[in-house]
This record gives sequence, structure tokens and C-alpha cells, in this order.
Amino acid sequence: MAQLQLPRQSVEKEVEEGQEITVAQMVAQALYEAGVTHVFGGHGGTVVPLINAIVAHPGLKWVYTRNEAGASLAAAAMAKYKDRLSCCLATSGPGASNLTTGLIDAALDHVPVLALTGMRSRWDVGHTEFQDIDQTALFAAAGVGFSHSVVHSKEAVPLLRNAIS
Repeated sequence: MAQLQLPRQSVEKEVEEGQEITVAQMVAQALYEAGVTHVFGGHGGTVVPLINAIVAHPGLKWVYTRNEAGASLAAAAMAKYKDRLSCCLATSGPGASNLTTGLIDAALDHVPVLALTGMRSRWDVGHTEFQDIDQTALFAAAGVGFSHSVVHSKEAVPLLRNAIS
């Protein structure tokens, strides 16, 4: 598994004075620095900013899949073929639950796959609405070794670093 340095330092050097970096841009740069070349996934409201950052990053290729299960299986296959970290992405709720097949496949074959999922705003979770599931518990039950929810934007890169290391 790759070690990852906090990417903010390297990203800020490329940014004009006074321009802010979004969390999505920081995550895209962290993926690139960890050796990820392709991100497999589907679109959804909670992950659009991250998809946009991935598409805009010159070192990453966004691969759209019709179903999130296909995204996780493609990421597992890439990790097996390239023998390095691969990544898949899904929106919250059903999109996240569809990733489990490929993540279990990757876990059983001991290959590094990082799954990123969207999550509704913290204040809006728990009202039994559409796409409202406990994704952390879902992935833990599926045998995913590291599964955490980012509650505050400042947690995103340190948690990503921990997931990759």
C-alpha cells in the first residue's frame, strides 16, 4: 500500500495567490500522489464536485460505469492487473451499497482498492429519507477494513491518508 503525504503543500504551490483549493481538488491530488491513475464510478448528486475535480486533474482518468458494482469490480481488476492502489466512486445510499461486491472481491484477493462515497449533509442524515443508510456500518459488515465518514471538510485528507497507508 502506498504512503501518502498530506497533499495540501504540493497543491498550494500550483495555485495562484489568494485562490482557494476545494476539498474535492485536494482529494483528486491525493489520489494522484498515491499512484491512482483511473477512478471508476457513476454520477450522483453528492459526488459531482469530486467527479469534476477528477475530470479536471491532468493525471487522473474518470471512467464512467453504468452501475457502481461494475465500478468496484473494475477497480479490483485494475488493482490486480497493475499491482497498485485503484479507486472507485459512488453516490450515497444505493450507489454505495452497490460497491460491496467488488470491494469484497478485492478484500478476498488482498488487493488495494479505495472506495469513495458521497454522504448527505450530517444534519440531514437519519430522517429515513431516500439514500439514507449507515454506509460505514454497511462496509464494515462487508469486511472492509477501513471505513469512516468525513464529518468536517478538514477531516477529508487526513482520513484519506489513513485509508491509503
